[in-house]
Amino acid sequence: MSLLLENNRLLTDEQEREVREILAELEHRRRVNPLSFYEHLPQQRLFHDDPANTRVIYGGNRSGKTSEAAEYVITKALAKPKQRIWAVAETFPDSVGIQQRKIWEICPKNRIKYGRYDDINGFPNRKLKFDNNSLITFKSYDQGTESFAQDDCDLIWFDEEPPLEIWKECRMRLIDRNGEMILSMTSVKGVTDLIADIFEDCDIIKTRHSNILKEDLPVIAEKNGIKFYMLWSTDNPHIDQDRLRQEIKFMTRDEIKSRIHGIPINLSGRIYPTFSKNIHVIPFEMAPLNNVMLYHILDPHDRKPWAMIWVALHKTGTAYIVDEYPNRNFNDILSDDKTYDNYADIIRQKEDALKDIFGVPVSKRIIDPNFGNKAVRLAAAQDDKAHTTPKEEMKRRGFKFQDGIDALESGHLKVREWLYYEQTSGEITTQPRLLITDNCENTIRHLSRYSRKDILTADGDVKDKPGVQEKYKDFPDDVRYFVMSNPRYIIPTEYVPESVKAY
Repeated sequence: MSLLLENNRLLTDEQEREVREILAELEHRRRVNPLSFYEHLPQQRLFHDDPANTRVIYGGNRSGKTSEAAEYVITKALAKPKQRIWAVAETFPDSVGIQQRKIWEICPKNRIKYGRYDDINGFPNRKLKFDNNSLITFKSYDQGTESFAQDDCDLIWFDEEPPLEIWKECRMRLIDRNGEMILSMTSVKGVTDLIADIFEDCDIIKTRHSNILKEDLPVIAEKNGIKFYMLWSTDNPHIDQDRLRQEIKFMTRDEIKSRIHGIPINLSGRIYPTFSKNIHVIPFEMAPLNNVMLYHILDPHDRKPWAMIWVALHKTGTAYIVDEYPNRNFNDILSDDKTYDNYADIIRQKEDALKDIFGVPVSKRIIDPNFGNKAVRLAAAQDDKAHTTPKEEMKRRGFKFQDGIDALESGHLKVREWLYYEQTSGEITTQPRLLITDNCENTIRHLSRYSRKDILTADGDVKDKPGVQEKYKDFPDDVRYFVMSNPRYIIPTEYVPESVKAY
């Protein structure tokens, strides 16, 4: 028998009975309505109270991000009648074991009109309805994009990162009801299409010092009206912090940023990690107009558009990528049927405009040495030849190209040297040698996302030489061929023929 103490005094039997009744009543209320006992951590409260229609919780492992999102969903459902809410997970087992379990743990059981959770099947028919007729429907990414192309919603909650297509489709579901979207995730996939679109080059609103990494890290950020909150695992009082500190010892700095501090970091091997839109991208009007040489770099293909850039090399040695082709999203173009004559016309039009701006013609042309010298068959023999190469065909049309140097790893290192910069107290003390004007959207996008393939094999072993992702390789290849050509500014001189001596 245990007796309760009050100010070092034994409670009387009557007092002990009353205390036990109060504790039992509190426990009953906690089971019936755990939502009323939910406590926000400070950063969670800021997320909860933010009026932004789109919010993202980037949480470290066990930082409480899923619980916070689940609490917000339930609060939203109970605040007004007839709310229509989607809770979306990666797979149906994830939905049952993570999202639906968290919803069940927190939601008030006395407000449920339809739905009882079990850990095998989740909620019946993937639905939970409250007594005010607000409805939560549970969905998963593995249902495919088409399953999201209907209905309208007041709130959509993604737990872990969705495919970009599903994200875009779901945004359309919010228009009619002026709905909200929240995303809770730990970013371990790197800079994916979605992360690049919504998070890269965001504005940092608030920072906090990490005692683990000994540096200031962002905890609140914003981009295009989307708010981002980083939840730290070290703030969660409900996990074993001693065990967490032991795990941290075996993590890299990038893993700590992602898995502990919730900051999206490319763990899959971004090839140009120092490339920054804030540093390397400038308005076109800032490019120098005088004392430049123009370079043209071409990466030809046979089933997709040719990728081309034009570079203005200034006499100081700084290079400015000032134009590109195509001038729309390269990765949205599924096929290409242009002829050599078509491309010759495109190049002439581009370079006529560039000459009007910079006052000089193109001085040097560089081509991908692989496809540029690939034998291709002509539809009909010309000049007794049935086969040719892109390089030969462009020469016939007045464009003489030199082969680029195709040393992949050396080229990556060289590009990094050209992108290198240093900054102190917000001031750039060492300027990069390569800048891109803001009209070159494909070059900017590809340099931002150019990454290696998964460094792990199917068996979990680390590959010695993981390849590169082909999707964003074309324009970085152009940049690589340019810097590997050892570009130098040569003062143009007018040719004066020798005069003949008269005797």
